[in-house]
Amino acid sequence: MLESNNGVISDDNMRVLSESIEIPQIQGEMLTLRAAQWNDFAALEHIGAFANSVGLVGKTGESTRAIVRSWIQRSIRWQKGIRTQEEGLQDAEARGVMAWSMFVANSDDTVTDETDTNRHDEFIGMAFLVDIDAWASSARIQVILGENYRGRGYTRDAMPRVMTYGFAPKPAGLGLHRIWISVPSTNTRSQAVYQSLGFIETGVSRDSLWDDIEERYIDMHVYDMLVDEYDPIRSLEAFGLHAIMDNPGVREALAQHEHTMELRKRVSHEEQDLTVTQTEMESDSLARENHNNEVDSTRGHEYVREAGAVSSQHREKITEHGEHEDELSTSNAELPWWRKLGAGRTRN
Repeated sequence: MLESNNGVISDDNMRVLSESIEIPQIQGEMLTLRAAQWNDFAALEHIGAFANSVGLVGKTGESTRAIVRSWIQRSIRWQKGIRTQEEGLQDAEARGVMAWSMFVANSDDTVTDETDTNRHDEFIGMAFLVDIDAWASSARIQVILGENYRGRGYTRDAMPRVMTYGFAPKPAGLGLHRIWISVPSTNTRSQAVYQSLGFIETGVSRDSLWDDIEERYIDMHVYDMLVDEYDPIRSLEAFGLHAIMDNPGVREALAQHEHTMELRKRVSHEEQDLTVTQTEMESDSLARENHNNEVDSTRGHEYVREAGAVSSQHREKITEHGEHEDELSTSNAELPWWRKLGAGRTRN
């Protein structure tokens, strides 16, 4: 029931790491990634891969060296299938590690044939998928380069190809749902690279790292990407690179991405139709409201006219009565005063 060619298993009943893995070779345009060997750890020291570790990963060179050594050991042991007895793979909290060593063609070599056995590739660093979590189908990616190989585009070439393998559905890839990476606030160059690859910053761990050189705390920034957000082509084209179809998981990742885009278009069209329907309903409601307002306004005008007519008639009556009183008042005013005596008195 367990698969042996994948790093992650996810079915209806279990989410556990496989007993063993096969780390595939991945080809880039500038480099080649192969399963890491134990002697590659000494080569990391030789190329100065742990120089300025605090600024790059937020840990001292000694600490980074110990972590990388553990990663390589765990990756090699997992390939040999000896993790099961020692690390409890049936535990949902178990974590896996996959390590690749990166090589470029040595410019000093004279290559007459692609199969020339005298060709020696130059070791430049390593790439890792660590914290492979079968339960959550997630992993953290990390690239470490020698001091003289930094800033030359190797990370841009290697990282998207490892991510393509990680996101590709099983059995061609690992079938991961999420890939994430952490970087200290001092490493702004790497942050720019990760953002250009499509990573989204999802959080900041404040003062989570200690800079022993400047003797101060620094923040750790967390970036991640979900499988339906990853574009295997665009992540490379952003740097003028191209997908290599023979790499593991590339065709499957492309098919998965096209399927995701088709679903998004379908959902977008449905949302547009729903928006149109809602707009029509709102328009109908507004039209009914305007009609009711017009009816109320017409009735109001008729009521005002009727009230005005009644008021006019009332004023006319009042005016006639007033004019009659005025005539009496005027006639009384013209009489001598002794003729007015007792005029307002009533008789019992």
